[in-house]
Parts: sequence; C-alpha cells; structure tokens
Amino acid sequence: MNLVRGVGRLLLGGFYIVNGVKMIKDPGRYAAQVEPVVERVTPLLRKASVRAAGYVPENPETLARVNGGLSLLGGLGIATGIGRRAGGALAATSMLTQVLGRAPEGSSEVERAEIKVARLRDLALLGAALIVTQDTAGRPSIAWRAADARRRLALESEQAKKQARKETKRLKAHAKRGAKQIRAGLEGPRA
Repeated sequence: MNLVRGVGRLLLGGFYIVNGVKMIKDPGRYAAQVEPVVERVTPLLRKASVRAAGYVPENPETLARVNGGLSLLGGLGIATGIGRRAGGALAATSMLTQVLGRAPEGSSEVERAEIKVARLRDLALLGAALIVTQDTAGRPSIAWRAADARRRLALESEQAKKQARKETKRLKAHAKRGAKQIRAGLEGPRA
C-alpha cells in the first residue's frame, strides 16, 4: 500500500467513524433528517418482502442509529483496510439517508448557502465511498485479469497456429523431397 492511499483511507474512514458515533449517541439530532427516508422507503420495503417487513425500522431515531452503525462499520473497514470494499459499500449506504433526507430549512441567505455546501459535501463523501468500493489496492481487478488472460491465450493460440502451419509446410516439403529421392533410388540411374 502506498502512503497516499493509506493516508486517504484513514482520513475518509475517520469521517465515517466520527459521524457514525455521533448518530449512535444522539439519534434525535438526526431523526428529522432521516424521517422523509422512513416515510418513503419503509412502505416500499414492506411491499417488496413480507419476511423483511419486521426488520424495517419505523422510528426515525432507530433508522438514525442503524445508519450510524453502518457509517461506523464502513469507516472502520475503510480506515483499517480490512474489508475496505465492503466498508466503502456500508459507508455509501449510510450516506443515502443524508443525501435523500430533508435538509433543514434556512431562513437567511447565509443559512441556505451553508445547507448547499453541506449537501455538496454529502454528495462528495458518497462519491468517495463509491470509489472505495472499486479500490483494488493498486492491483488489477479480477475482471481485468480474466480479460487479460483471455487476450494472452488468444494471442498464444494464434502464434501456435501460425507455427503449426509453418511446420506443416516444412514437413510437407521434406516429405516430397524424401519421396522424390526414394523414387529416384527405385528407378535407378537414368542412362
């Protein structure tokens, strides 16, 4: 792991850890923000799966705590590098309630500008978490390695095919010369 990747993961993971702890300790502070998500998403999830309906939180404070847990676990995964891609997915999931939730109304121009900045920050952090889900720590992904192996095998088989054609041509010419010599030996010297 290089230094920049390590420091970047620590900084990004640290934000999600601190944010998650805040949401777990004081969910009431975030309840108003996640309430629209509860109102919109809970009925959809209940319709989608009857079995999962019992696990869907109806209380905004409960969702804020669950969201805090996702953020905390995601941040730990990102910061430690243990399960960094899964951690990125958890962190991105935890940001959805902040991005989709209600922004507090600001009465003054300054407050509205601060709300816009906070919303853009949330979107940027969501994007960063999504990038982490694709991080392969500098190594090529499995899909790239499979495509590269397929390309190399195709190239090698094409080269082997060309080599086999050359060898066949050479052996055919050698067989013709040998057959000619045998015929000449059977017929005897010409007078």
